[in-house]
Formats: sequence, structure tokens, C-alpha cells
Amino acid sequence: MKKLPKVIYVMGPPGSGKGTQAKLLAEKIGYEQFSTGDAFRAIARLQTPLGKKVKETIDNGYLASPAMAAEIVVAAVKEQVEADQGIIFDGTPRTEEEAEIVDTFFTGQEYGRPLAIFLAVSKEEMEERNSKRKFCLGIAGDFPVTNEAERSKCEKLGGTVGVRPDDEPAKYTTRWSEFTNRTKPVIDGYRQQGMLHDVDGMPEIEEVHESVMAVIGEYDV
Repeated sequence: MKKLPKVIYVMGPPGSGKGTQAKLLAEKIGYEQFSTGDAFRAIARLQTPLGKKVKETIDNGYLASPAMAAEIVVAAVKEQVEADQGIIFDGTPRTEEEAEIVDTFFTGQEYGRPLAIFLAVSKEEMEERNSKRKFCLGIAGDFPVTNEAERSKCEKLGGTVGVRPDDEPAKYTTRWSEFTNRTKPVIDGYRQQGMLHDVDGMPEIEEVHESVMAVIGEYDV
């Protein structure tokens, strides 16, 4: 049985449950979860020229710079792997340019290839899920609000419960187009290389989690 890689990618279109499944998997196998999207949103909160540029980009449903995304990923991987700690990324890599930079880094450091898990959902499901998503906004480290306890926590932290700008219905077409044109080629390439596992992302959260764990079960953890 092959050893479970220290780096795992949970990939999929917007609304496929990448963050949720990465969180559940991290808790189960003891890896750290890292959201590239959250990292970009942290930059977007900075009142700097870069922060304002990143905010405008992601608020309108577009993907941020591949070079910057790769820089964030590489830094996180180096920190975790050199500490002998596994890491799970949700939503990485998002473009072929980013994948090329990150894959070259892995080859150069002899870390071995990451394990990629793709959560497949339809465009209609993406729109349905994103239309219902609520987050605690206006604070550092915004988080999903799915129940009254999280709503109360948000209010105590001084945040407001609402919809992220990139989850607005007007942005769905842009986000799906960005995924189809820029991220799907990465997924197809990883599938051809034999490093990608396809998982049906349409069922309920726990059922999808079971499917993800079935993939992990093929490796020696």
C-alpha cells in the first residue's frame, strides 16, 4: 500500500464543498487545512494597492494571480512539510500556470506528488448551494454561518451575516466560466497523470465525506 502524500488537494467547482470536506478530512487524519481563498481574502482586507486589487478581482468572481497563488501555496507547503506535518488545500491549484509553478517546486524538493481529490457537482448545484451560503463578514477570518450558535458568535465578534460578493447570482456565470476554462484543464491533467481521484460531490455532506475517506483508505496513513 502506498504512503499517503503529505500534501492533499481538494478540488472542485465553486460550491462543491471543498472547504467543508477539507475540514472534515483534516480533522480525521490529523493534517492541517489551508484555504487559498481565505488567504486571498485576508490580503483583500488590507488597505494597500495590492489588497484593493485582489479584492476587486475576487469580488467580481475572477481568479487571483497564478504567481501569487503559487507563492502562497509553496510557502505553506514548505512550512508544514519541513515540520513533518501534512497539509490539505481546498481549491488549489486553480490554473495551469499555478500548477506548473507548484509542481516544479514539488519535483525540485523531492516531496513526491500530491494526492488530488475532485468533488464533482453540476453548474445548477453550484448555483443552488452558493445562493444559500452565508458568512460572517467584516472580520478577519470570516467563517460560514450555518446555525444560530455561529450567528451569535459572529455578532459577538462584531461581524455581520451576509453573502460574499463573489456568491452573488450575477457572478455565477463568471465563476463557472473561470472554473471551466482555467481550473478544469488542471484537473484533467492530474487525472491523466493518475494522481486524481474523482468523488461525487452531489450527495449530503456525510456521504461525500465517506467517499473521500474511501479514497484515503487506499493509502497507508
